[in-house]
Amino acid sequence: MKERLSKRELDITEVLWDANEPLSANDILNLIPDITMNTIQPNLKKLMKKGFIEVSGVGYTKNSITRQFVPLVSQSKYISKYLNQSALKDFAMMFVESSSSKEELQELRDLINEKRKELDQ
Repeated sequence: MKERLSKRELDITEVLWDANEPLSANDILNLIPDITMNTIQPNLKKLMKKGFIEVSGVGYTKNSITRQFVPLVSQSKYISKYLNQSALKDFAMMFVESSSSKEELQELRDLINEKRKELDQ
């Protein structure tokens, strides 16, 4: 990750983060109502150049073959790059306090225990 994303780059990347599968430019166009293909295509190129996304394969849109894209950088990694340690700690504490899922809390506890073991070595 070399730099912050522009608003449009972030809009496109957020759609890819939320997707459970690779998306084509046409898929992105259908998911972002106020964007044009003339905006999507150059921003996809920029995102690839910056190392945020990659072409994962090809698919079909109507009668044409299109490239499909997936993110290379997770949303949490992107956000954490711009937060300092204090903010990350506050965020983690807020997550724990507001969580209503025992499974999520157990997963977090397991990660903490693994990290503690790693630090003890």
